[in-house]
Amino acid sequence: MSAAATAALPAPTHAQLPGAAIDVLDYRFELALSDRTDEIEGRAAIAFRILRPVREVGFDLDDPAADGGPEAGGMVVSSATLAGTALRFRQQDDRLLVALGREAGAGERRRIEIRYRGVPADGFTIGTNRHGERTFFADNWPDRAHHWLPVVDHPSDKATVAFVVTAPAHYQVVATGAFVEAVDLGDGMRSTEWRSRAPVATKVMAVGVARFVRQRQATVDGVPVETWVYPQDREVGLRAFAPGQRVLGAFERRLGDYPYAKLANVQTTTRWGGLENAGNVFYDEDAVDREGGIEGLIAHEVAHQWFGDAVTESDWPHVWLSEGFATYLTACYLEWTYGGERFREQMDRARTRVLSYAAEAPDSVIVPESVPDPRRLLSPNVYQKAAWVLHMLRGEVGDGTFWKGMRTYYERFRDRNASTADFAAVMEEVSGRELEWFFDQWLRRPGVPELEVEWRFDEATSAVELTVAQLGPTIYRLPLDVEAVLDDGRTVRGRVDVEGERTAASLPVPARPERLRIDPDAWLLMRYTVEER
Repeated sequence: MSAAATAALPAPTHAQLPGAAIDVLDYRFELALSDRTDEIEGRAAIAFRILRPVREVGFDLDDPAADGGPEAGGMVVSSATLAGTALRFRQQDDRLLVALGREAGAGERRRIEIRYRGVPADGFTIGTNRHGERTFFADNWPDRAHHWLPVVDHPSDKATVAFVVTAPAHYQVVATGAFVEAVDLGDGMRSTEWRSRAPVATKVMAVGVARFVRQRQATVDGVPVETWVYPQDREVGLRAFAPGQRVLGAFERRLGDYPYAKLANVQTTTRWGGLENAGNVFYDEDAVDREGGIEGLIAHEVAHQWFGDAVTESDWPHVWLSEGFATYLTACYLEWTYGGERFREQMDRARTRVLSYAAEAPDSVIVPESVPDPRRLLSPNVYQKAAWVLHMLRGEVGDGTFWKGMRTYYERFRDRNASTADFAAVMEEVSGRELEWFFDQWLRRPGVPELEVEWRFDEATSAVELTVAQLGPTIYRLPLDVEAVLDDGRTVRGRVDVEGERTAASLPVPARPERLRIDPDAWLLMRYTVEER
């Protein structure tokens, strides 16, 4: 990241949910881990800004289990202090509520320290890897950080963060940010510190503690690209993660400077196939053995570093700005690297998933009004259908304008939060066009276009006369390309602006066509039939 690029960015801001009382600015987590117990000891220093007058502030933190104490899961807080002064606190309904002693006004800043301990019920997995060795891995997505850290566990509140991990010295520690130091403490213990100067959401803060082989693959524009794998998987793991350097370079050229201090691809016990932790992508430990390699998976998770991590959705209904972007950029990466056929294969598979899901969940949309549980968003809507929305947007505004819009969106909202409206506004700005109709029909309406195309050749006018009927519950506005293929192999192409339930159009041709091709360049997501009358 160049100093000039950093200076050009707007000051980091957050998009707190209505009613939020604080904006967290920085976390410093000191964690003590042991081989003798799954209980962790934590000390969290949290710096925050007051958003509205309050006497009490709250953080998300897992309550200890009602029966069995901390061994059954949950964190027990022993103290909360401000500048060395003890503060009153209580734990209630997975919230830690801390009294500030007096009312704090909007704009004031505080830094409190919380000491706690317990066995994480979720979010920080302590167990064994596939080789039977003990490991410790964060697994925070989407809102599971509060099971082991006192935080504001929502993507709208991003903060800088440091992790200081004390663990047995036979482990290596990887975490969010840049390496600061490792100090041998004696008695077989070591303290390791990592710090991120870039603000990140709790969902992508990460710590991994295991026996690792750590190898630096390369440096791309000053960014170290590293691989962290279990010693037993050294050969297969280094080979599996080898594309990381190429992926990073490809996205930097298209999207702008990489946002973090490093790119570490890490073999872990995550429940996900891959988890896009900021600067530290965690992959399922068995991915290294995947037949055919994991280049596409790497591309997906690295694309998230720009969209999802650096530019983070302001609230869960907008998660397509993360998953849809990563899905589409994976297809684009494969096109840049291997050619158009690979891109078409990816998009064809995505279309199949979307059409199948539309039949299963005909009322579902990409951007719902509300989301009771963000996990329920993970469907082909926010992955494959959202990827197709980006592809259709590219077709609508043009290739150059599309990529200019993607870069502008990244530059403007880097280290910040963004909503669907923010992205749409950028695309309208760079294209000089009103696009509300586009985003509304594709993101907030269910289903996909269902077209019935009928055509005939009119010898008197030497033209193809066609009608396009929309059969589905949602009526779309579509720029539909049609191509008449003549007997001698020549083609004549035209565009039909489909609006309403039935659209008629005429395409002049020099001779009777052999057939009519619909959307020959595959710019539209739809079902259709075509028939000569």
